[in-house]
Amino acid sequence: MSDYVNTLTEDKKRTFTLKVITYIVSILLAILILTPFWGMLKEVFGEETIIEPAGGGNFKITHIPREGMMTLKEFCGLFNEYTFIGFGNSVYVTFTSTILNIYISALTAYAITAYEWKMREAFEKFVIVAMMIPGTVASVGIVQWIYKLGLTNKLFVFILLAIASPMNVFFMRMYLKATFSKELVESARLDGAREFRIFNQIILPIMKPAIATQTIFSFVASWSNIWIPRIVLMEGKKRMLPIMGGPPGAQLLICLPPILLYAFLSKHIVEGISLGSVKM
Repeated sequence: MSDYVNTLTEDKKRTFTLKVITYIVSILLAILILTPFWGMLKEVFGEETIIEPAGGGNFKITHIPREGMMTLKEFCGLFNEYTFIGFGNSVYVTFTSTILNIYISALTAYAITAYEWKMREAFEKFVIVAMMIPGTVASVGIVQWIYKLGLTNKLFVFILLAIASPMNVFFMRMYLKATFSKELVESARLDGAREFRIFNQIILPIMKPAIATQTIFSFVASWSNIWIPRIVLMEGKKRMLPIMGGPPGAQLLICLPPILLYAFLSKHIVEGISLGSVKM
């Protein structure tokens, strides 16, 4: 009996120690993640930014601690015309590319899972190989392709580039391996449902957790993309917000959409990752 009590005591001690370590690590990670965000909020709301010409087309930026609360006029001064132009360009490219990316990736994953065709295994391996190619390596050829076709300063190029996402196809394929029901699809076919109706009304609702998870990743990747846009978008009014810069309010607008999207979809993320990794 005493051995049993000692074992329970030791287990409780281990559990308590593990909880303490978990809380400490979580708090430290939270501090590391939130510190840059807090610094940005302090710069936007706690300091007054003065921009003065410095000659040669350069500007001198001075930050002065703000006295008292920010007025509405000062808040409006955080933005300018180009801030909203860049924000509109970013919203257009990011939302359009994310919607098309998720839908086409889900459709591709469904085609690999639900149908038997000759090159299916080869195509699936091709998706995995494409996923392993570093983005920086592929970007060299992409930039050359854009310049050769005369597609500089064209926002729709970034929508086309974002549609093909091997990572999303692979993740959704793994998710469907764990959740796909062939009997359900065959039953719908017997009832007279066409293939696109089956996909839109049956498969997409089943894939909701995976779609929510990949929507977050795709949105953030497109929203924060600065490498290729900085090279091929030379016209000021065609630039997206992350590469446009400008007043401190631009930083606020850059952070806001990903945070709101994550808050809206966060409840599906853990479920999507756990189910999608069942057969990985």
